[in-house]
Amino acid sequence: WGRRQRYPFAEPVEHAFFRAAVHGEAAWLDRALHTLAQYARLIDPVFGGVYQYSVGGVWDRPHYEKIVPVQAGAMTAFAQAYRLTGDERWLAHARDVRRYLRAFLRADDGAFYASQDADLGGHGQPGPHVPGERYYALDEAGRRALGVPRIDRRVYAAENAMLVTALVELHAASGRPAPLRDAVRAAERIARTHRRPDGLFVHDAEADDPLVHLADQVHVLEAWLALHQVTGQARWLEGARALAEAMVEALGADDGGFYAHTEDPRAEGFFAARRVPIEDNATAARALMALSRLDDAPRWRERAIGALRAIARPAELRRSGRMVGEPLLALEELAAGHLLLSVVGPDTPATHALHRAAVALADPRRLVELGRPGAGRYPYPGEPAVFLCSETACSMPVTDPDALADAARAFLGR
Repeated sequence: WGRRQRYPFAEPVEHAFFRAAVHGEAAWLDRALHTLAQYARLIDPVFGGVYQYSVGGVWDRPHYEKIVPVQAGAMTAFAQAYRLTGDERWLAHARDVRRYLRAFLRADDGAFYASQDADLGGHGQPGPHVPGERYYALDEAGRRALGVPRIDRRVYAAENAMLVTALVELHAASGRPAPLRDAVRAAERIARTHRRPDGLFVHDAEADDPLVHLADQVHVLEAWLALHQVTGQARWLEGARALAEAMVEALGADDGGFYAHTEDPRAEGFFAARRVPIEDNATAARALMALSRLDDAPRWRERAIGALRAIARPAELRRSGRMVGEPLLALEELAAGHLLLSVVGPDTPATHALHRAAVALADPRRLVELGRPGAGRYPYPGEPAVFLCSETACSMPVTDPDALADAARAFLGR
């Protein structure tokens, strides 16, 4: 994606996976995997992690800065590629990203820092200035002898939430608990330090910024819903409900969309006009549709549709080019519907096995909930079971985790 700069955008790849998995369009899978193979050329072979972009219209001239949104998107895309293909190289790439994050961008309390510089030294930093192309050509011993490029130690709500969602995706793809532990620690940290009394999240808890930004709210909302599905813990769904309510109250626009931030009393002239940004509204729509389906609350679906209507600005969408992956995904998810896997059973190994199988199902429409007998959405049939449901129908209970994938294919009619 891109001409002068090759940038590893995750959303167009995720959209291609959606077309392949839901509509059976093999060409989209080929295109996505070819693109991801180019993204993999931006992985640092020593420290791990993905460089921000490549210059000169090629994939092998990196700009060596590493920023959190790129790490989150790459980890998500690589994990999804593994879920769809079973090819271990994609899982290895996702783990390379996580290895870098844990070694360089994770704070002792579990939060993640914002970025790492492209060069060593310079810009007022102590020590010699070593350009990135020289520094990153060295092996680990050579790099360590010189030091490491500066790390921006600010902790942002949106960026941490992106990583929480990506780590949940890696957990779902790999079946390993460690990425989920990382995700929960980061989520608990930003909930502790970035959540205001009104339920909204500040971008930077250390900054003197009176504004609340839409990007932080929508990415935290996504992260909370992802955590609810893989942990089965009600606290994350309750947090998502409260955040959605607060987001509508503080940022809802008259046209049904959401403003980029709360009103800024300091802004004048052109800057006083509040924008309804395309990408963040698309993320809001995706999260609200998921909340509607998990919470059986149709009003959130209507709010999601309102956000999509608000950003249906053809001229602006055309100008967005490769940036339209998120709106495309929102439209696909709205049109294709969902597959809710409702697990019901007591706190036993059999229930946990069914829940793990539901989480591992490689279908982008998949949503998961875990209920207890007498408190779940569906009746308890006397043994742990999964009910598969769409907007219009539900299956008979499935009790064998090994049969769940075949049952889902049969339920979906393919």
